[in-house]
Amino acid sequence: MKANSIQTMRTKNFLKKAFIEMVHKKGFSAVTVKDIVDQAQYNRTTFYVYYQNINDLVEELMEEMFEAIQYYSINKYQIESRVEVKQLTINSFELLYYIYDNRDYFKLMLLEDTLPYIHQQLPEAIFNVLKSKFDIQYGVSIVDDDSQKRYMAYGTAGLIMDWIAKDFDVSPSEMTERLIKILNTFAKGFIIKEIENS
Repeated sequence: MKANSIQTMRTKNFLKKAFIEMVHKKGFSAVTVKDIVDQAQYNRTTFYVYYQNINDLVEELMEEMFEAIQYYSINKYQIESRVEVKQLTINSFELLYYIYDNRDYFKLMLLEDTLPYIHQQLPEAIFNVLKSKFDIQYGVSIVDDDSQKRYMAYGTAGLIMDWIAKDFDVSPSEMTERLIKILNTFAKGFIIKEIENS
């Protein structure tokens, strides 16, 4: 069972990688199942073992990436840990390293004919993790927390998008440093909290 699930993951990853490559070559709306399996060097039957259609693959891929963006924004911290912004370093979080390692996917944001809603994915994933997991101590006493976190999420995503558009002209560690400097201008620290049940 375990070996089988590893094989399943491997096959799905090859299909997703082939799909991303084909979107770069042809545009999302032109990609067919045949394109994907030819690129991945599988047959159509293999594709349909795992996915009903291309939209099924896209939905799974985007859900995985949404979860990964959130995970790599917070994976270095324990629940209830208190973090001072001035003590943050380039090793404090891994999101920009993850984006760089998966740049073929994130470069899909630059295409005109690309995955539906991919442009909203990065800011919304960052906003979601800020809202659910970060209790931020701001530099001023009165702050609309929800609006501030949305501003932070979309500002951060905008900076990352600019980095992607410039073909990753600086290293992930340098980009992390830039974000920390910006964060220092308006936040003192934060506490990682449990996700609240809605």
